[in-house]
Amino acid sequence: MAEPNRLADKMADAARAAWVAAARDSLIASGVSGLNLRGLSASLGVTTGAFYSVFSGLEDLHEALRQRWIDQNVTPMIEAIAAVGDDGFMQYLAALRVTILEDGIDPRFDNAIRDWAHSSPRTAEVLADADTLRIAALERMFLALGEDEKRAMIRARIAYFHQVGYGTLEIHDDPDERLLNLRYYAEALTGRRDLLVCTSADEVRQFILTGHPPVKVTA
Repeated sequence: MAEPNRLADKMADAARAAWVAAARDSLIASGVSGLNLRGLSASLGVTTGAFYSVFSGLEDLHEALRQRWIDQNVTPMIEAIAAVGDDGFMQYLAALRVTILEDGIDPRFDNAIRDWAHSSPRTAEVLADADTLRIAALERMFLALGEDEKRAMIRARIAYFHQVGYGTLEIHDDPDERLLNLRYYAEALTGRRDLLVCTSADEVRQFILTGHPPVKVTA
C-alpha cells in the first residue's frame, strides 16, 4: 500500500506546483486581481474542483505562492553568501552570481510581491521579513569586507536599495554593458577595485563565476 500512497503524494505535489506556477505567472502579469480561482483554473485547463483536491482554499494557495517567492528570490542569495566562507569579496561575487548571472531570481516576481503587499497584510509581513534577511546577509558580507558595524549596515542598505530600485524601475541594460558597469558598481559599493582589471564583459563574467581575475595572455 505504501507505493500507491507515494504515487498519490507525488501527483498531489505536482498539481500543487502547477497551481502555484500559474498563480506566480498571473500575479506577475496581472497583479493581485489575477489571483482568482476561475482565471487560474482556465489557464490550467481544469475545473475549479481540481483546485480543492490539493488546496483548502485561496489563502492556502496564496501562502504557497509566498513560499515559492522566498524559495526562488530570497533564499538563493542568502545561501550563496553563506556558502563561500569568510572572504567578504568572495561573498560579494557569490551574490552577483545569483542575482546577475543566474536565471532563477526574477525581479518581476519581487515587484509583484511588493505590489501585493500594499493590499495584503500577510504578504507585507513576509516581504518585510525577507527584506530584513537579505539586508542582514549583505551586512555580514560588508563586515567580512572589513567595515565596522555602522558602515556595514549603511553599505548593506545602499546595496540592497540599489538592487531593489534597479528591479522596480525595470531597467533593461544591454547585458554586456551591465556586466561592464558592474566593475564600477563593485568599486562604489565595496571599495574594491578587483573587477577593474577586466576589459570585456566576458572577463567580468568569468571573474564572477570563478572568483579569479582573468589571465592575460601576452604575445
